[in-house]
Amino acid sequence: MKRVLFSVLAAVGLLAQVNAGELSMNFLAAYYIPNLAGYQASGFAPITYTPLEGQDAPGALRTLGSTWGGAEAKVAFSYSDSMPFLAGSGLMKDNNLSGKATLELSPVSINAVGQVSLTPIAFFVFTGGAALGTGWTAGPFQGLGLNPASNDSDIELTPFGGLVWRVWGSGTFQFDLAALMPGEWNHVVVQTVGKMEYKAYTGAASGKAWLYEADAGENFNGAKFYGTYILGYQMPLMVNFVGFMAESEEWIGDVRDYSTMASGGWGSDFRFWQLGSLTNFQLGKNDSLLMLVQFKMARDYTDATTRNRSFETREYEAPYWYFNRIALSYTHKF
Repeated sequence: MKRVLFSVLAAVGLLAQVNAGELSMNFLAAYYIPNLAGYQASGFAPITYTPLEGQDAPGALRTLGSTWGGAEAKVAFSYSDSMPFLAGSGLMKDNNLSGKATLELSPVSINAVGQVSLTPIAFFVFTGGAALGTGWTAGPFQGLGLNPASNDSDIELTPFGGLVWRVWGSGTFQFDLAALMPGEWNHVVVQTVGKMEYKAYTGAASGKAWLYEADAGENFNGAKFYGTYILGYQMPLMVNFVGFMAESEEWIGDVRDYSTMASGGWGSDFRFWQLGSLTNFQLGKNDSLLMLVQFKMARDYTDATTRNRSFETREYEAPYWYFNRIALSYTHKF
């Protein structure tokens, strides 16, 4: 399961202020377009529904691509509350301290999430949070497991085999042109978020890769930096927001040095980028639908190693882009 909730919530946060004591539900669904992960391509991996089939051990090879693509679904129930904090006049008139508790459910996982945000001035928000979850297996969908550094070993599924926990802190800069030039058609908005997060699985030893929520299985116990950058325009229409979003993701700390690009390894120091469009539809007072269309930059391995089952045995060659996903995020406020 790919990480998209933070991106969705960051974008929705541009559209409206949270009311005190608000209960909401968010349903996320996404479709991932298949490609061959850069195999025999240069710069861009074209869409294809003809996979390159893998091979069982000995000499195991992974299958590249899919006949149908991929899918994701997650529902989250959240309760938010806020109160004035160090409020003053001018840019400090809306200063507040807010809290949010969320329960996330997917077909293969459950997560409890809590966070607290401080707005000390109109255009800055500081947030700290923590989450705890676990996963299981549902048919072909894998929620939790260990990923051995071996081409001839499959994912070692560990349903309810431990807890996945994470803690994070982030800072947000946000600006709305309408604050300087009032008017319902003057809402040109900018938002920049920098987030540092430590994430770990209690069932994995240090330096051992693991899988969570049907992702690629390339997680380690360690820290990452995430960046989210949004430029958009808010309108008094049913289509009330359109924008462009760029996201970055990279390891920091020890994991970054595991197998670097310069060493001919799999690229533990690679910085992923994702670019795409945001379109929000206001469906009524309490309902909205956000659509994301996104392209992603990932690691292109050498053709000789890209089919290796274990990503830790592949050799980085260059970056490549591909059409990643179309996602829909529906929010209802009770």
